[in-house]
Amino acid sequence: MNICFTETPSLKTVKPSRTIFLNNTGQDVTLKFVTAPDYVLGAYAISNGISAAIDHLRVGETEFYSCHSQNVAIPANCTAVLTIANSVMTMTVST
Repeated sequence: MNICFTETPSLKTVKPSRTIFLNNTGQDVTLKFVTAPDYVLGAYAISNGISAAIDHLRVGETEFYSCHSQNVAIPANCTAVLTIANSVMTMTVST
């Protein structure tokens, strides 16, 4: 499953469930959660399992929002790889 994020503001969230994130963007990514404190995932770093709803992501001064038409839930215990190409961040989710 691919979840894309663009700079267009959106109120849609992405809800991981014990998801491990791998940051392949080459830059620090800040996960901005709905109700939990922000989490900075360093470049090429791997997180522990995350289960808080993500409001949006930040890379440097750029904010990335889900471009899906509804909230997205990630199945439990998956891995999500973050990449950026052509101003679009992609979260590639695999089991």
